[in-house]
Amino acid sequence: MSHLNRSTKFFYGLGSAPYGIKDNGFNFFLLIFYAQVLGLPHVLASAAIAIAIVVDAISDPIIGYISDNWRSRWGRRHPFMYASIIPICLSYAFLWNPPAAVVGDETLLFIFLIVMAISIRMFLTFFEVPNTALISELSDDYDERTGLMSLRYMFGWIGGIGMAILAYTVFLTDRGDGNGIFQAQGFGYYGIAAASLMFFGMLASSLGTHKNIARLHVPAKRDATTLSIAIKELRETFRNRSFQALFIASIFSGTAAGLQATLSVFFSTFLWGLTAENLGVLTVLQLIAAVTAVPVARLLGRKFDKKRAAMGSFLFVISFGPLMLIGRLLDIVPVNGDPRLLPLLFAHNLIEVCAIIVFSILFGAMMADVVEDSAASTTRRSEGVIFAARNFAGKMVSGLGIMISGLILTLAKLPPGARPDQVDESVIFNVVFMAVPVQVICYLCALMMISRYNITRLQHNTNVSVVKEKLAEKTVN
Repeated sequence: MSHLNRSTKFFYGLGSAPYGIKDNGFNFFLLIFYAQVLGLPHVLASAAIAIAIVVDAISDPIIGYISDNWRSRWGRRHPFMYASIIPICLSYAFLWNPPAAVVGDETLLFIFLIVMAISIRMFLTFFEVPNTALISELSDDYDERTGLMSLRYMFGWIGGIGMAILAYTVFLTDRGDGNGIFQAQGFGYYGIAAASLMFFGMLASSLGTHKNIARLHVPAKRDATTLSIAIKELRETFRNRSFQALFIASIFSGTAAGLQATLSVFFSTFLWGLTAENLGVLTVLQLIAAVTAVPVARLLGRKFDKKRAAMGSFLFVISFGPLMLIGRLLDIVPVNGDPRLLPLLFAHNLIEVCAIIVFSILFGAMMADVVEDSAASTTRRSEGVIFAARNFAGKMVSGLGIMISGLILTLAKLPPGARPDQVDESVIFNVVFMAVPVQVICYLCALMMISRYNITRLQHNTNVSVVKEKLAEKTVN
């Protein structure tokens, strides 16, 4: 397969920006918005978010399977991408603008959050799964896939971080009556702006990759698929050892990531005493980290096999990530207000985020190589199922991570609706005591599973040749 032009690479990568915007909103803002701003109890808010993720995650493999076997003049992926754009954007805007009657009733607010969160995630699955699955069809080159995944993660982080910068510097700024992070009106404007940017990102990615439809894989014609056949084929895909390793690793890493992301805003405001303006600077540095991570990941991917590079970067994340929190517990980090604190926080976050993105890029590229490894034995290209199953694991457990966050905040007795100056420091210290061990244990379990992945550069090249031969024979027969 010939190398891709820059336009195709750009628009493929751009497709992750809307998902990054949604993910940033869900992971960083949604719990604090519904719990601390609207007053929904932490347990109910986190449970609603988790329920939505579970429902959505179950649909992922189904949508992936349907997409893998879809035949149309617009190919396997693009019909789903186009159809999902408007429903996604409308749902996301409404999520951050609940009606006044709903806000005034705890039960209605809980139900509203569940319904809107499910709607957004379900509609977004119809875009994200087919869009992500394009990577294994656009290129079968070992290193080019790392490059494509690098662009995808870079745009995803740029989308999420860019929207966060807008939130902190425009929508959530102090309007004269306290910290803007705790004002509902700003979140409403944020939701509308985010939905608008998501619309343009998804439409541009769909149109920009449309020209490649003719060169993408076309599934063989088949009789109507029964449920038993579909389940049998899904089982065959799930038997791949490397896929199993990454799937289970996604479960553990997703739990830890969901926990970390949800609590990060609480730590920033309640533990470190940061303002919206401080968080705006922090997100700018994360943007720098996202851009920096791309060449680093590509360099490591070329110098080492993806597995070794991914495990090395992940070990660094596990050991480096909790240092500032542990330092505060041990009273060796400067106190709030000390001029040394902000530079330390900024430097730590910049390095940590860069390492996280490097790992994520390499992990995603490893998953792309599972496609041929699986097809070598099944003679079916199951990009949609493979990436959907990865999303399934990530969503199931990021939901678990959010639920654990809500449980930890409840056990620590952080009052819903409370502001940082109304909460004793010991309450937040209890949150740290509970959160850090859970996160580290989950990350170590994920690392152990990644070690079971067995696709090297040489094995991948062999798989590509075998799959081409088998699919050619299948077409002839």
